[in-house]
Amino acid sequence: MFALATRSAFKAPRSLAVRGFSVSTIQQKDVVSDLYIKELKAYKPTASASADESQVKDLKLPAAPQVPQVDEDLSAQLAAYDAEPEEVAH
Repeated sequence: MFALATRSAFKAPRSLAVRGFSVSTIQQKDVVSDLYIKELKAYKPTASASADESQVKDLKLPAAPQVPQVDEDLSAQLAAYDAEPEEVAH
């Protein structure tokens, strides 16, 4: 009996105890995206009549690079390098 008395005594008003939740989400239309997709679907490319053969240039590949010249007598240059005094940083 005591439990029944406490329940009824502490009952909250109905307006405060009930919360309103929306079960379905409201979808907002993206007008710009819809318009963009509609225009993409409606686009039909046309063949350009102004492009003729005179506007196209022939492909000319660049000249091949030349092989660098290497001195064949490297022993004289190596001997001169070995003869140079060593430089020491202080």
